[in-house]
Amino acid sequence: MKKWQKVLLGTVLVLGAGAWLWWQDEALNPQARAWLDEPAVPADSTAYYQLLGLDAPAGQDPQKVGRQLAQAHRQRRAEHGPYDQMPPAVDGQRIELPGKELCALGEGDCLQQLRQDRAALAALLSRHGELLRRYESLLALNDYRTLSQPSMDEPLANFTTLDRANRLRAAQALALAVDGRGEEALAVLQQDVRLLRDWLARADNLILKMVLVNQLGHDLDSIAALHRAGLVSAPAAQAPLSEAERSLEAPMQREFVLVGSGLLTLVDNPQTAAELGASKWQLRLMYKPHMTVNDMLPDYERVAAGSRLETAAFVLTLGTPARTELSIWRRMRNPVGAILGDVAMPDFNKYLARLHDLDAKLALFSSLGQAVPEADNPYRPGQRASWNAKRQAYCFTGPLKDEQGVRCLSWPAPPVQ
Repeated sequence: MKKWQKVLLGTVLVLGAGAWLWWQDEALNPQARAWLDEPAVPADSTAYYQLLGLDAPAGQDPQKVGRQLAQAHRQRRAEHGPYDQMPPAVDGQRIELPGKELCALGEGDCLQQLRQDRAALAALLSRHGELLRRYESLLALNDYRTLSQPSMDEPLANFTTLDRANRLRAAQALALAVDGRGEEALAVLQQDVRLLRDWLARADNLILKMVLVNQLGHDLDSIAALHRAGLVSAPAAQAPLSEAERSLEAPMQREFVLVGSGLLTLVDNPQTAAELGASKWQLRLMYKPHMTVNDMLPDYERVAAGSRLETAAFVLTLGTPARTELSIWRRMRNPVGAILGDVAMPDFNKYLARLHDLDAKLALFSSLGQAVPEADNPYRPGQRASWNAKRQAYCFTGPLKDEQGVRCLSWPAPPVQ
């Protein structure tokens, strides 16, 4: 073989080996594989079914309806391929929910609105008594675990129903308080707070975690509003959130599985190539599923670890980008995966901040009864809350916006200087 032929052959072999290496995906990270492997689903969870069926039609058993919904989803999934569009679940009747007449007790002049017509308040509670009883039964359950596997079509609870039930609980406390039974009213809401905190520590998906954060905030606001109106005495102090209550370990794993499982099957989904206008081999050349998932894993792990940080330590992480910066080489080998990873990874700092904002509200709550709250700002130790005339509340400052006033608590106006 002549020299030029050997050079040409060597060049072809090198280019071929490079193309082969470029084509190949990498192995899944062991931690990514561990998270993606379907975990052992608990044998049962009464609380899961009760929550799923919370909005069942009046007169029906929420537990039974929740089980039926879960079973119907499993049946539909078993009858369809992994890339088939799932048929919509039958949207049947639901229990009647309170409308605009049921405001959030701790917001604006809601307390005065509900208080001024005692008969209307009693009628409201009577009309929606079944929903309130379901809510009480639900919070008393202590075995919550999400039984469905993470997927775009997994059955979800109607969280609007949960929100309205929580508002009814506050209205029930108000009714007791205006009847001169302030201690009972306070006990009702303090029990609600205790049970919601138990649920918060067990919540294993992000939506439920954030809903529980909101409901806890509403309960604390309701107690503060009743105390400001002179209807209940100063409540017992609340401890800061525990590590389990703050933890997003399980929710982040579910979010990772939800996104990662879709990315791993993207190439084999016939709809993908059609939508992108590319053939399967072209997509494989530009997209490496394992590499994409491996590159996303550190971001989800960082959020999970960040949820265990104390507030002051969390503030120091806010300048960190949501995504780990990829090398030019990895972006060149996996251009589609790099783009999809950027799109699929939201900024979870806002969810972490809600947990720390709730901690700030708990600090204020523990100072109720003082003319001016003496609590330290968890975000900025040594700093006190400032009076917000618009909200008629004391508020802590924080690193992110707080449009919903989570870092605020209703309070009697400060003494005139």
